[in-house]
Amino acid sequence: MRNGIFHQIAPIVIGISMAGSLPQSSDAQPVRQMLNGFRAEQGLGPLAPSAQLEEAAKAHALDMARRGFFDHQGSSGSNVLQRARAAGYAACAIAENIAKGQQSVHEVLGDWVQSPGHRSNILNPDVVDYGLVRAPGDIWVLVLGKDGC
Repeated sequence: MRNGIFHQIAPIVIGISMAGSLPQSSDAQPVRQMLNGFRAEQGLGPLAPSAQLEEAAKAHALDMARRGFFDHQGSSGSNVLQRARAAGYAACAIAENIAKGQQSVHEVLGDWVQSPGHRSNILNPDVVDYGLVRAPGDIWVLVLGKDGC
């Protein structure tokens, strides 16, 4: 893994607004390159950014930041599928990674690919879209899915 895409791309620090989402600009391109490079190394197709999954990720990240908890279950009892559907994403496949404390996209994605459960989510062959956000307090949420199967 040390020779993979995560170690070929220089560390990337992305400034995130208080709204908690990655900007849809040139900063988002390295995220796609890292995710899709890692998936390609494993023989999987690319992921496409999804505004709806980003919205679902943002809602959960900000919920955790504002209410001071860290869990896949939202403060209202919601789960990732419910949050995705509330954002207008008719998911038939869904997965969520959360993390806290990482200072950069490079660091959080690197940590996720080293964790078996998080790695499995990123390498899920059923998912084709993603949304990634960073909330205040360095709370990260990655939602992966497939819409309307």
